[in-house]
Amino acid sequence: MIQFAEQVILVTGAARGLGRAYSLALAERGAHVVALDLGCDADGEGQDPSFIEDVVDLAHDMGAEVIGHCIDVRDREAFNAVVQDTLKRFGRIDGLVCNAGVLICQEELGTDTGLYRRQMEINHYATLEAVQAVWPIMAEQGYGRIMVTSGFSALYGDDRMAGYAASNAANLALMQSLAPQGEAVGVHINALCPSCFSQLSQRWVLPEQADEMRPDTIVPAMLWLMSKQAPNGATVTAGGGHYSLAAAQEGVGIRLEPSERRPETLASLWPTLKNSPKTQGYQNFAQRLARTMRSVIEKR
Repeated sequence: MIQFAEQVILVTGAARGLGRAYSLALAERGAHVVALDLGCDADGEGQDPSFIEDVVDLAHDMGAEVIGHCIDVRDREAFNAVVQDTLKRFGRIDGLVCNAGVLICQEELGTDTGLYRRQMEINHYATLEAVQAVWPIMAEQGYGRIMVTSGFSALYGDDRMAGYAASNAANLALMQSLAPQGEAVGVHINALCPSCFSQLSQRWVLPEQADEMRPDTIVPAMLWLMSKQAPNGATVTAGGGHYSLAAAQEGVGIRLEPSERRPETLASLWPTLKNSPKTQGYQNFAQRLARTMRSVIEKR
């Protein structure tokens, strides 16, 4: 059994949908959950503390513990105050679930970057700053588990949500960049790409699909990624009871001799590049760069 007895875990965006399911599942398995949520709408507007209060009450009825804070995750000072309060109460922070986010439909990119920036600020920069706040604490204690939220749109794009996709892709790159650093100090960081019926996704998930796409179908993946046995640097997808690992892959590619390095040559070889099986993966940037340098040395 994966348990979290006496572990202290912060959850952002904790009051509804996925965050609510995450908080209650962690608390049920013994964690001291510190739940943060502003109670805003799907576009990130407004504030309502009753949502986070409801999660605290539900946990109490279960005989579990959730400490609620109604804050805006973009407020670095408020978040740091929660971190300090948590350390004062428990003396440590074992986990961080970065779930806070907004999804704003943008069927046309247009010239107004306001909505794009809002999603980047809430979905990515707030994630970055939350990680920055807990990372030194986890590194010093030699243990930590961090889960950032990404999404299918970050992996594959979507013509209706460029800002959402870009902010989640930034989370993915952040996780991949931090994972090697975390390995050395006992901090494992992973990304979860969830697909479920929630406040954010209700515009796309049909009502008749809602029962099969419940937030609780995502919870097993979250619990695994927050556990002591968790991997490091993994991107997990979850939705409707289906789970998979995702990673960037390339085709074998071709190397052109100096006399062939012209756009016309690439144009003529485009079908070869396009149809090459995409089976080559790399664990990090350094490994990918080494492959390029090796092709120069070996001339193939």
